Amino acid sequence: MEVMRDDRPFNPGDPAFGTLESSYFIKPGEAGIHYSFANSAFPDAKVDFSMWTDPLDYSDDRTRVQAVPAYFELAFHNALAGINRRLLEQRLDLAGYWVGGDGVREEGNDLGHSLPPFTREHRYRYRANAGEKGRFPVNVEFFFIDPAPNNPSGKARLDQITITRYYPYLTPAMRKKKREEQNQKKRQTYGYMNLCTGATCPESGVWEGWTKEGPTDVMRFERGQQFDAVRSVSLEQGGSCPMVHGQWFWLCSVNEETGTVWKGIALKG
Repeated sequence: MEVMRDDRPFNPGDPAFGTLESSYFIKPGEAGIHYSFANSAFPDAKVDFSMWTDPLDYSDDRTRVQAVPAYFELAFHNALAGINRRLLEQRLDLAGYWVGGDGVREEGNDLGHSLPPFTREHRYRYRANAGEKGRFPVNVEFFFIDPAPNNPSGKARLDQITITRYYPYLTPAMRKKKREEQNQKKRQTYGYMNLCTGATCPESGVWEGWTKEGPTDVMRFERGQQFDAVRSVSLEQGGSCPMVHGQWFWLCSVNEETGTVWKGIALKG
């Protein structure tokens, strides 16, 4: 739960998960990795953990985006008896409601039984309480097997636990819109700072240089680097020219540089 909330970094060598048995990339060309573990505390169980390409990084080139924690599953091959659901709720600090993919809050946690032939499978769904440090919403599901009618114990058995970090679903077009909104917000924020030649760059990225006549230059700067002078003749006209004192505005991140078109020029091809 700490990993899912981003309170603690994920380490595949962490003994809490067990011994790493295998890992593989989930989708070619992206950063998502699926890990499988063997855990001596649960020898008769499947322990899986998945990292996905960060949905909150809106870069179009997904090969350059980092992987982030997304999904954990503890599934028992033989459902485990003697597990108290209320204790699990307390230990994982779960709320008395759940939130669907549409963002609508649903009160209660009991989703009832699954469809045939799994009619004894009983599902419970939760949203984890945010806590003081948790940065991400987290969804949790319990799967219990209710006792058979002729079972004298009358006790349910734990079959599976899943923990999922909630991210909004974004299509490539939606990511593009988010990038544009994000870049426009940064452009306005940094514009108020009047970042001119000689000033310190506040964030690594691709910046647009302006003279009094308008935008003439594009250059990549690293955070902490001093902003350079600006071309006096627009980059689109080509050739060498005198450099003058100018102002710099945020254009895009380094990850977005490839494919970005500036005044008819495709940056980095």
